Amino acid sequence: MTSSDLALKLSSGEIKLPLIRAGEKILWKVIKRGDYWVLVNCEGWSFTWLILSKEVKNLERSWEDLKIWAQLEAEVLWTDVVTDEGYYVISISQLKQQAVWDTIINQQEKDEILTVIPTEANLWWLLVDLHWIKWFIPLSQLAPIHYPRVEDGDQEKIFDELLKLLWHEIQVRIINFDEDWRRMILSEREALREERSKIMDALSVGNEYDWVISGISSYWFFVTIWGWVEWLVHISEITYGHVSNIDGLWDVNDPMRVKVIWLDDGKISLSHKQLQPDPWTVIPQKYWVWDIIEGEVVRYVPYWVFIRVYNDINWLIHLSEIWDTEEWVRSLKLGSKVKAKLILLEPHNRKIWLSIKAIKDWKETK
Repeated sequence: MTSSDLALKLSSGEIKLPLIRAGEKILWKVIKRGDYWVLVNCEGWSFTWLILSKEVKNLERSWEDLKIWAQLEAEVLWTDVVTDEGYYVISISQLKQQAVWDTIINQQEKDEILTVIPTEANLWWLLVDLHWIKWFIPLSQLAPIHYPRVEDGDQEKIFDELLKLLWHEIQVRIINFDEDWRRMILSEREALREERSKIMDALSVGNEYDWVISGISSYWFFVTIWGWVEWLVHISEITYGHVSNIDGLWDVNDPMRVKVIWLDDGKISLSHKQLQPDPWTVIPQKYWVWDIIEGEVVRYVPYWVFIRVYNDINWLIHLSEIWDTEEWVRSLKLGSKVKAKLILLEPHNRKIWLSIKAIKDWKETK
């Protein structure tokens, strides 16, 4: 079309120029593209505009079709800014942002499960960046199978574990969002809500299960089913005896058999020790007051020596129940075998006291 033909058609009203102003949405066609840029024309006219390189990369990550003559709806970004090459700028991402956001809000209202791909990580969250809308997955909202539990708390190791999750699909639910800042918080744990409910429905008090240790803290073992649903076993439910240090009992990924001892409204209590009979019901049947007993020294404190005789129950000898306290204490070593007389047995109070004094020849205890 010549310039005179164009002027004639404009003057006759046969062709109308589109309104070109900032914020206007117009249909464009791709006329040329390079590695990091795309040129488009306003449909039917020779107004050539530029899509910025950062937007082109974003579109390619979203598998957009940017072939020659592809038709796009884009928004005019500026009308008073021209690139060094003489092109005005339009934006596809702003329209796509709104479309994506509208879809997200709809999915959140329907409580739908989304599939996202994290592209960045730090020590607090995984980041999903889709058309410049920031989606955060806090570490606390990761499923047990993905949570980076590092036994020594080494931050470099934690970060290395998080990097393994990048560019892999993760199913999540939206748990919070900020429409003004276009940010949202996602939860992988919430996406497993139905799985958790199914597992809870299948559990029964008194039943025993083989689960796997997914984490260890000072007072708790974390156990998980299939790597997705996780509960806790308190140190007090590990053994009937005293446990001063949880380290070394089990390691992460070790199997642990547990028993459900309480279940109510989605809450559950688990026990490992209750898989076995309570030794305090067995001890009165095996031992009597004034029995002479041999045991192993497992611990000592300023006024007490702890002797292991049956299972992991500690039996106590007070220093006042030793003949030559100073000499005996000097010879005391963990693992030493000693003989003592049972002088107090109160299973209901979980108390057993021994005495070396009560044996006439204390040398027999060496």
